[in-house]
Amino acid sequence: MVEPRHDGSLRLGIAFAGDPDRPDAWSGIPASLATAMRELGSTVEPLNAGPSRPVESAAAHALALLRLHRTPGTTYRERARVSRTIARHTGPQLSRLRTRAVRRRVQKVAPLDAVVQLGTEFGLPAGLRIATYEDMTVAQAVTLPYPEWQHLSRREQAARVEMQAAAYAQSVACCFTTQWAADSAINDYGMAPGKVHVVGVGRNHSPRPAVRDWETPRFLFVASDWERKNGDAVVRSLARLRQRLPTAHLDIVGNHPRIGAEGVTGHGWLSLAHDDQRRKLERLFETSTCFVMPSWCEPAGIAHLEAAAAGMPSIGSTVGGSSHLIGDGGCVVDPADEQGLLDAMFRLADGETARETGSRALARSEQFTWLEVATRILAVLQRPAH
Repeated sequence: MVEPRHDGSLRLGIAFAGDPDRPDAWSGIPASLATAMRELGSTVEPLNAGPSRPVESAAAHALALLRLHRTPGTTYRERARVSRTIARHTGPQLSRLRTRAVRRRVQKVAPLDAVVQLGTEFGLPAGLRIATYEDMTVAQAVTLPYPEWQHLSRREQAARVEMQAAAYAQSVACCFTTQWAADSAINDYGMAPGKVHVVGVGRNHSPRPAVRDWETPRFLFVASDWERKNGDAVVRSLARLRQRLPTAHLDIVGNHPRIGAEGVTGHGWLSLAHDDQRRKLERLFETSTCFVMPSWCEPAGIAHLEAAAAGMPSIGSTVGGSSHLIGDGGCVVDPADEQGLLDAMFRLADGETARETGSRALARSEQFTWLEVATRILAVLQRPAH
């Protein structure tokens, strides 16, 4: 177990395939976790598990060209994009470069009391006390509609599963955002249940709960990936819902196509980094009555937690870990079942039902802050190893 220093603090490394302190890396998760660890009194050393940008860019470009001929796609641009994504994020070749890079950085900042490893696409030196932290396993990812995972060869998939298994075996604790991912570590990787921990996930944007008009149903969809988040199904379901409830409205935020449907307002991308756009987004969270994002796959949708913090119920997806995050603050539907989506939207279009469910979501949201997540990870790091 980790023994705190005389002042009660720990000296921790946070290892990530990129700069852990960059606020835009992996939905802000590394930076938010590092900040929370520091607020709890730990000294945090960022461990960038990546080669220099020129080296990584050149390697990704070369690897993408090598696999371009076997990457499916309707256009050259699409094939090139997928090939580069595979090379940079899921292909096993860059993992070796990342492993060498992070081991050098560990040596520079040693000694460390422990390391939190975000992602398992690199290996850490032996002898460290490690807690991994992820939102899904490779065994899960290769079964889901992620092109960068589906288009790996079986040999490449097996190599990534083997690397992840080695990281789990080396760690003293395997931490996950949801029970869905934790179950995979136990069932697909044979990890002992006592070594696997569900620590949750935090939110990077906390809209305030506000008094709203619950009697006029206003649905909110916020997502960067229109197709994977199933945006078209939400628009179609809103059109059907308006046949029964003509006042129902849908606000869409993110990288969405042009939409001319009645009752739908597209706002485009709203950045939290710009004050005017942030205020507009916060206003949407304050006035909407239900958040809806029935993704084709959703390991851990932080947007559901943001909706809960605003006191709003959510409709999420059965594929992934959304049910763990939403709990009794909403419901999940099969992303292929548009009738089920319509039924859920109709139920939560009722003002009293939405208000009561939103109240439960708000109470549940207190479990999902980065301070809570950091506290749980530190707790498992200080337990005796199993």
